[in-house]
Amino acid sequence: MGGSRPARRHINDYDPRGNPAVNNPLAKRLCSSHVSSPFHQANHSPPNREQLGGKGMFLRRMQEIGLSVPPFQCVTAEVMNALEQHPLDTRLLAPYLSGITSEPWVETSLMNIRKYLNALPPSEQTKRNDWLAGLARFVASNDFYQQVKDSEAAKHIRALRDRISRSQPVIVRSSGINEDNYGDAQAGKYLSEVQGEDDVLRTCLKVMASGYRPELCSGGVPQPMALIIQKCINCKYGGVAMSFQSLQGDNTVRVEYTSGQPRGIVGGQSGNTPHRIDIVRKDGKEGAYNAQYIRGTISSHFILDKNTDNNGYSETAIDTDAQADGDGYRLSDDQIEELMQAVTKLEDLLLCPVDVEFAIDHQGRLFLLQVRPITRLPGGMEFAMPIPKETLASGEGVSEGYCTGSLWLANKQATDTMPEGAIVVAQHAEEWMLEPEFLKRVGGFAVAAGGRNDHVGIFLRQKKIPLMVAGGQYPAMVAQVGQQATLACARFNGKPGAFVVTGDLSRKLVSYGSLSAAFSDVPLARDIPSWEDLSLPQSTFCQVASGFHWLSDQNARLLSLFAPGGGLDCLAHPIKLSMSPQRAHLVAETRDSVNRLIHGAEALLDGYRAFLLLAGDSSSERVKSLLAESLLLITRFETLKQTITSTVNTIVHPLHADETSPPSVGRFRQWVSACHQLQSSLQALNPTEAEQVRSVHELIFALHKRFVEALGPVTMDSGQGRLSNEGCITYVDCTTPGGLGVKTPLLNPSCKNLLNCIGKSGAVVSMDDALIVNLVLGSHVCVIELLEHAEGGGKDACCG
Repeated sequence: MGGSRPARRHINDYDPRGNPAVNNPLAKRLCSSHVSSPFHQANHSPPNREQLGGKGMFLRRMQEIGLSVPPFQCVTAEVMNALEQHPLDTRLLAPYLSGITSEPWVETSLMNIRKYLNALPPSEQTKRNDWLAGLARFVASNDFYQQVKDSEAAKHIRALRDRISRSQPVIVRSSGINEDNYGDAQAGKYLSEVQGEDDVLRTCLKVMASGYRPELCSGGVPQPMALIIQKCINCKYGGVAMSFQSLQGDNTVRVEYTSGQPRGIVGGQSGNTPHRIDIVRKDGKEGAYNAQYIRGTISSHFILDKNTDNNGYSETAIDTDAQADGDGYRLSDDQIEELMQAVTKLEDLLLCPVDVEFAIDHQGRLFLLQVRPITRLPGGMEFAMPIPKETLASGEGVSEGYCTGSLWLANKQATDTMPEGAIVVAQHAEEWMLEPEFLKRVGGFAVAAGGRNDHVGIFLRQKKIPLMVAGGQYPAMVAQVGQQATLACARFNGKPGAFVVTGDLSRKLVSYGSLSAAFSDVPLARDIPSWEDLSLPQSTFCQVASGFHWLSDQNARLLSLFAPGGGLDCLAHPIKLSMSPQRAHLVAETRDSVNRLIHGAEALLDGYRAFLLLAGDSSSERVKSLLAESLLLITRFETLKQTITSTVNTIVHPLHADETSPPSVGRFRQWVSACHQLQSSLQALNPTEAEQVRSVHELIFALHKRFVEALGPVTMDSGQGRLSNEGCITYVDCTTPGGLGVKTPLLNPSCKNLLNCIGKSGAVVSMDDALIVNLVLGSHVCVIELLEHAEGGGKDACCG
């Protein structure tokens, strides 16, 4: 609808007539014909993270663009808030919360307890954690269920479930307000549960309870949460597709799956190495790809069973015949094609690489269960060395990093014996290995079985803890338990890899290491030229010396914008940029840096022409030729600016586009391409054709060479300096007769001898308070400034 968005409505204090809701039952406010319920509002207003949570918002948007999503309903954050405000019997809380009966409560509710915990000082952290753990048990218990089962919120939740079906199975998924977010997926942190009881409310309360666990309450209290009630597909296959595998943008979509329900692989704790299809997209050909199937090792999978003692369902683990679960479980070409199309649409929707959970039912139909932005990819760590020949084990790096520590065989009952910084060797990851206190002491993990796209892999990538899947080489590591070893997961000579070697290899790795995607999305304090610094001073171009000095300094100022921290870094890494929670801010900063660069380049061009005009009416043919050429450079730069402006708009607009509109086909790939194109238009350099001005860098390069070349002719024509030549060097003396530059010259005989020994051509400008040396090094010109009054006093040299 075209009008402004309606005001947000709160269950406890609003009705559609604008009056306070006093003693107005929730069911009437939610479901009566003359009142818009939170559910109706959620269904007919734009997808809203604050009400639907991350998962719910993305599911709504997927549904709106026509993707195949199983039927679902959203229990909004307002309805969950009503449950948390429900009055509670303090006596029933006593077994869960030690000392609660001694607190002076006016009214006890989950919301009031949250406020109480939030107000506790840091010294009470132990009490806060104990109470949060107690609340998690209480919310999932029959005690809480009995208190809220007849509430208006509970009735509304049952009505939502009935809208899907009274008989078909459903799964309840968390949809935290901060869940599935850019930069922080929180994958697997909360519970997803198939309805296993007669009343869906019990299942909802279990999922709700998972948000109260202390380890998930980084801010001290649970984060706001919505829930998704979704039809549960009885799966022939279930799995996950990730649309990118590295920051290098390798064009590979990896599909990992197993027979049965997705639970068999998404958690990463079932002991399975999933079947895999690597789908390589062909550059420049929409929809063209090559697919390669790699058979996994599946020890068990989950099936959906109807319970015998109630109307609920359960996901039951059954052992898998490894021989039977093999090549016969390949996806069909049509299924791969449909999945690829869906992944591409979701990339366009979220404008970033995506992680998609999917199901294929027994009729062969594809369903997309949920999507989240990929938050971290390998490829940022690189070593200019091969993988060592003598490795204890090698495998696939799932989470990037390296560490040195003792190999420790995973044992839940002996965690207190694990050495600090140990490399945990395990058949597969388990829940206890991911506990915060355990992870603080871990160096890394090497497991026999696991996937790349499961919750464990996503979680450890987020934590920057290395993880390698060793497969059949696992026994070799077990045989060396207790030995010191090094685990490394990174890129080696440009190729991804992972290995474990005995001994400490950390110093060698440090010496060969580099960061291949080193821009940070954390705001940094940067010392970059201001708009005023880059502007052309009005009185500069009266003298050759001051004009040349300003041109040299302006050249250095502009080049500083290309350096790390100059504001253009993120364009080199658009995949990483797209995943950042700061991406809109970073793009806005980049636009500002681009405008600053163009403004400074225009000033350099204007300054160059002003410098040439110092030659006066009797200028030499060479100066006249350079003046005529400058007009051509201006024309070419105007054309370049139009290209840059258009490309910047292509990058900025999608981040601020109306989210209710369907994304254009191929939008994300076009966005990535636009980032690369903008970087090229700003920074690319072909020294032999710089005068074509295909980039701002080429304009700066061309002008630098030309104003150095013009120094001699302009000085001669203007009569403002004394010119001499010694060997390959042209010397321009612009010192004031009898002034400081004559009495204590910065250009002394030893300096001249050194320049002659270097044997490079160039120009040297002597001024009263500075010496500027320009040396031609291949296609480039090196600038050295020696200043009489540098910061800190005395003489100083500046190189550019």
